[in-house]
Amino acid sequence: MNDHTYTLLRILPASDLATSEVRWFAEQASGSAPLSALPLAQRIELIIPAALSNLYIAELPKQSLAKQLKLLPHLLEDRLLSPAATLHFGLSDSSNKVIAVERKWLEAYLSQLREHQITPSAVWSLYDLLPKGTDCYVIQDGQAGLLRTPDGQYSHFDDASIIEALIGDAPRQDLALADLIRDASPSTNLLQGDFAQRSQWRFDWKILQTPALLLASIFAAILLGQMGDWWQLRSTKMALQREMRQTYAAAFPGEPVFDPVLQIQSKLRERGGLSTSSNGDSLDLLLTVASIAGNGLQLEQLDYANGQLSMLLPDSQASSLQAQLKSAGLFAETQPASTGQMKILIHTQAAK
Repeated sequence: MNDHTYTLLRILPASDLATSEVRWFAEQASGSAPLSALPLAQRIELIIPAALSNLYIAELPKQSLAKQLKLLPHLLEDRLLSPAATLHFGLSDSSNKVIAVERKWLEAYLSQLREHQITPSAVWSLYDLLPKGTDCYVIQDGQAGLLRTPDGQYSHFDDASIIEALIGDAPRQDLALADLIRDASPSTNLLQGDFAQRSQWRFDWKILQTPALLLASIFAAILLGQMGDWWQLRSTKMALQREMRQTYAAAFPGEPVFDPVLQIQSKLRERGGLSTSSNGDSLDLLLTVASIAGNGLQLEQLDYANGQLSMLLPDSQASSLQAQLKSAGLFAETQPASTGQMKILIHTQAAK
């Protein structure tokens, strides 16, 4: 077999499913081969042997193809050679010709084709390839033969000599099987009804396999990044909460710490120095001072009013704290208080 790719390849299998080889016909070439060794072709069409099909002429009502197919078993009931349930029917919109083929054989052979990755674009009956005319058309295929009479009767004979006896001296045309299969233009594609080519519309998910993997990787990377950001924010929040607790503990040594923000607000309210509008400034200033003062601060009194924080401390700590606050850029001044104590006044504006 050569590597030439044909535009159209038609295959004619044997009636016996056990026969592995099929006859093939393409352009000016023909031959026989198993399904696994067929010539390359852009399209493959299956020809059903005449022994497995019958052709009828029936007057059908003008309805949809699906409704006509449902009516056929009843319209042809008295003419069918096999039970209607064992047959698959094919119709054509352009004629009143009805083709019946053995359903089980067609199912089995299409399954064999699928096993060899072959999807036929059409399925024809060999009868459907015979031309119309006023003469008898005769095709000899070895010992067998096909006959179409002028009145539209189709017959298949295992012994071609019977045809000679039937037609006698009637006008006839003898056709070569290879030429007929290559050149004929049949009208009734049997891939309809239950055998319609739904598979050709089936989406191939393998096409999206690579893009799907890329999208999954991107999504996983984004998710991991967001989880990392969330963990970092959580760690930052916990660090801030820990720092606030440590700052409160440094400002008020020996006092249990539950919620430093609420505890500081409570202390300022008790002193009468916390107004609703100044919550943010007072807390910021207090936390800043507490972080500068560190541990060991002996705070006697704490007040906040009009943007000014007042702290009452021992003389020994006041001067040192004032220097630290000024170094940090805060405006801090001292006022004498009772004996041994000094008041430090701290403003929200920076030192000048």
